[in-house]
Amino acid sequence: MLQPPGMDLRVAVVRCEGYSQSGVDAAARRAIDLLGGIGSFVSSGERILLKPNLLQGLEPGRCVTTHPAVVAALARLLVEHGCRVLIGDSPGGGVIYSEANLRRAYARAGYLAVAEETGAALNYDTGSSVVSFPEGTVTKQFSIITPAVEADGIVVVSKAKTHMWTKMTGATKNLFGIVPGLEKPVFHSRFRDERSFGEMLVDLNECMKPRLQVVDAVIGMEGDGPQAGNPRKIAAILAGSNYAAVDTVLARLIGIEPLEIGYIVSAAERGLFDPADVRTVGDDPATLAVPDFRKPSTHTGARSGVVRRVSLSLLQRFGRVYAPRPGVITGACIGCRKCERICPVHAVTVTEGRASIDLARCIRCYCCHEMCTEHAIVLTRGPAGRFIAYFLG
Repeated sequence: MLQPPGMDLRVAVVRCEGYSQSGVDAAARRAIDLLGGIGSFVSSGERILLKPNLLQGLEPGRCVTTHPAVVAALARLLVEHGCRVLIGDSPGGGVIYSEANLRRAYARAGYLAVAEETGAALNYDTGSSVVSFPEGTVTKQFSIITPAVEADGIVVVSKAKTHMWTKMTGATKNLFGIVPGLEKPVFHSRFRDERSFGEMLVDLNECMKPRLQVVDAVIGMEGDGPQAGNPRKIAAILAGSNYAAVDTVLARLIGIEPLEIGYIVSAAERGLFDPADVRTVGDDPATLAVPDFRKPSTHTGARSGVVRRVSLSLLQRFGRVYAPRPGVITGACIGCRKCERICPVHAVTVTEGRASIDLARCIRCYCCHEMCTEHAIVLTRGPAGRFIAYFLG
């Protein structure tokens, strides 16, 4: 019998030391078996969208995308169960959602080989349609890519990374990839702070209700993720049906207080889950925790008492001054225009093959930084911002 999506707050935690296919297959199977087996989430004959974190499609060693060994492990389990599996995602907002770009991204991320080895298919349909969600708190409808709309169920297989905008990206944030590429900036324009953006992410997850969440936390990304950070070993595969519960466990593994993350707060406040009720099965998370996992440079950390109140007051009054501002390393910029296309407020322009940023218009969403594969966009604080950062510690 299939589980109702998201009702079970158990999260499977399984040690996985590396990306050997046999080791990942065993870890993924064990994690899902701890939750009742793959048959608890899907039925034979169903069309299942397997949704990885593709971003722009980069080599697995850069730890930007979900590792192909983890995607293959899930695809194999689903195919063995009799599902028709389609691997698909819409790359990040600075990339045009076209068949040519999908083919390039799948090849770089290693997913072409996954499809060949497992019998899964790769999505090349770049259509989309509007899905109504009248129950939404901040969003009543979404434009969703065709394979997600037409699937009987969605299995999300995400990558554990820090994130400059949402602090962390794992289960919840990964579903944003089913919004067509160049429509993503619209949401950044509408929801200009991390908390309201998190409200939208919860609406999206409640609208589409993925059946199963699996996180590739074998090697994550620390620092200024989701693209410009550094690989860091965590050695874990996580699995669960509730996106907020899975992300609660992931946050604790990398030393972030879950209720610092806007979308986890939103899910908790709506009564969709209680962080205190989340429990793990499998390996002890304490043996896998990485408390010194480097946070993004936008992260202020948790404070208490008077210092916390003063800190919050400073951020509320001078948040724009405090927030790192993007700048262009001219010599590294190749004029690809990804930053220009993704900017929700048109603060980036590319002239004579080089990008420039109008800081007066910039809303500090860091989409340009996220999409720059050349690391040509650097984030820095001005003197006042450095002073506030020093005070916040």
